[in-house]
Amino acid sequence: MPMIRPVNVVAKERVKPRGTADFCLFVFLQGGASHLDTFDVKEGRWTPPDFDIRTLKPDLRLPVGLFPKLGQKLDRLAIVRSMETWETEHGRATYYLHVAHPVSPARVREMPSLGAVVAYEFHNRRRLTDFLPPFVSMNYAHDQVKEGCLDSQFAPLNLDTRGGDFPFVVPENEASRFERRVKYLNAMTELSAGLSGSKSSHEQKLEVYRNDALTMMESPQITAILRMEEEEKKRYGASSFGDACILARNLLAADAGAHFIAIHQGGWDLHTNIYDKTEKSNHYTLSRELDNGLAELIGDMEKIKTTDGRSLLERTLIVSMGEFGRTPGDITVNKGRDHHRFAMSGLFAGAGILGGCAIGATDEQGARVVRSGWAKKRSVYPEDVAATIYSALGIDWTKEITNTPSGRVFRYVEPQSGTNFLDVAEIAELFA
Repeated sequence: MPMIRPVNVVAKERVKPRGTADFCLFVFLQGGASHLDTFDVKEGRWTPPDFDIRTLKPDLRLPVGLFPKLGQKLDRLAIVRSMETWETEHGRATYYLHVAHPVSPARVREMPSLGAVVAYEFHNRRRLTDFLPPFVSMNYAHDQVKEGCLDSQFAPLNLDTRGGDFPFVVPENEASRFERRVKYLNAMTELSAGLSGSKSSHEQKLEVYRNDALTMMESPQITAILRMEEEEKKRYGASSFGDACILARNLLAADAGAHFIAIHQGGWDLHTNIYDKTEKSNHYTLSRELDNGLAELIGDMEKIKTTDGRSLLERTLIVSMGEFGRTPGDITVNKGRDHHRFAMSGLFAGAGILGGCAIGATDEQGARVVRSGWAKKRSVYPEDVAATIYSALGIDWTKEITNTPSGRVFRYVEPQSGTNFLDVAEIAELFA
């Protein structure tokens, strides 16, 4: 459904965004990674011995057998262990995480995702030399939350690293043919516009997509950005997730207009045989993919220096989490873990994040938050994560869009959940 351009954007309250980041990388652990088997590890009779759980920092334990590389990067990482969410169904919880709003059937297509809002906010800072879309996602499915009521230019460009070539790279031997086709396309577009008069909203949206794609394809840098060497792919774990991490690094290092990148790592919904290594996808394989890809990415970003002298990691906020946690204590009769909303964890790095620390704590079983670890004296919710992302990027999270298609105000971060009112804030304790 075509949406209007939201020109009426106002701030509701007076807050001071932190502004330590120019970019955000959001790693979505789809399915809900088990917090008590990853970054809020709990040890019990269910724990496989090869998890090799160690205390690496005071009050910070990690299954080094699963995350050997991330364990070595712990000085760059902060873990929030006092998280909760509002939903236990995948679709609704995923929507909540990506929009910072509960699902409203009447407005579900109207509300933009965090990435689209970031793209919208950075629009006025876009340079003439920028050729990458402001919002890039990787390996998301058709149900991805996109631009909502915002203009189509803020929609995500979704790349798929699970096989095949990228359609934005024109082979050298096809360059002249491609140039001729673009000229023909432009001529036909002008002719069509002259015959039909004004363009429909669908035609306008298609034109935006086409022009953005052409801008990328005509850039001499795009081939290098989307190129992945075999040795590099091996270093990142030889997986679709590792490949996505390589592309994320290249897109951010180019500093050519992309400000929000979301990577989807699916498969964490392990209701059965969670520790069974004979299964094609299990807790070990997913943890290994995450460890290889994310640790190598953080290491490379730390080495890459940008034009202002800072490292790429210093300019990028990295957030990694799923849509909810998993059932605590021992595994179920099906040898897995089910959905659990009362405890989960998230990983943060870059953009001034204080590494080597953990915020909050859950009980011995990983069932409930027993220590919040931050100023609000309550659990951290998706709304607070969204406020933290916006704040790091210099965006006032209290802003509202008042002229939406439904006529209802859209707040960047919703202060009212389905069951409670929240005094939403950034997680200030994460930052040095």
